[in-house]
Amino acid sequence: MSEKRAQAILIISTVANVMLLGLKISTGIIANSRALIADGINSALDIFFSVMILVSFRLAAKPADKRHPYGHGNIEVLVAFIAALIIFATGGYIIYDGIKSAFGTQLEEPGLLALAAAGFTIITKTILFIYAKAVSRRWKSPAVKVQAADHLSDILATSVALVGIFIARLGLRFFDPVGAGLIGGFICWTGIKLVRENMHVLLDAHPDDKFILKTQKCAQDCKGVADVPYIRAHPVGTSYFLEVTITVNGKLSVRQGHDIAERVKRKLLKCESSLKDVIVHVEPAGD
Repeated sequence: MSEKRAQAILIISTVANVMLLGLKISTGIIANSRALIADGINSALDIFFSVMILVSFRLAAKPADKRHPYGHGNIEVLVAFIAALIIFATGGYIIYDGIKSAFGTQLEEPGLLALAAAGFTIITKTILFIYAKAVSRRWKSPAVKVQAADHLSDILATSVALVGIFIARLGLRFFDPVGAGLIGGFICWTGIKLVRENMHVLLDAHPDDKFILKTQKCAQDCKGVADVPYIRAHPVGTSYFLEVTITVNGKLSVRQGHDIAERVKRKLLKCESSLKDVIVHVEPAGD
């Protein structure tokens, strides 16, 4: 993964979120919009996420050592997982606050300025989402994927706020806090999805069948390999450590078997970009 490219989108996202935070909170207070204030709280949380993820990149880049032979790549996944839990908890609070405000007796009509702020936010977040999504797909970074998903959540949330503000200005004032509650629902759903996506790495889950079949075929096609009876992948951050058992002609020398194993390792690392290291075990083929 290009660390510089991933860090760039996270830094840009952080700066944009700081600007949008100030815009939405101040405008929400001035224009009396509960939905826009809720959206501003969401931006404040975004800033916290981005800082956490940037720190995780530095920690995850530390080389392997005696206590951590697989490196520190899972720090990035752990931070993404914690961020997802905070997303869910914050969404729950916003839902509660929106419901409570909707039943309040002193609801004010939100100002026109709130509509303009919401529209500007949607345009900005759409640009950030497209960029972050492209980076996450290219480099397969769970942290940047979290950031892209958060931008999409913001787009949906602010769209709800925009509709709620618009309807509230038509006279149905309770739609503004209802919009805030719906924003909380979007945030909760995003948090649930991100928890599920990052859980498999923390639980050391196996990659999908497509990955296994690809690496198995790659090893099988290597000259001197009779069969590939066993493959196990250990996820670490955005990469995998692969353990492969191959069978070769039992009459070959130890040196010849070692050379075949080295060829298999080199070919696998070239075949699958997400592999960080490969351990090849050699067994004699059956008669």
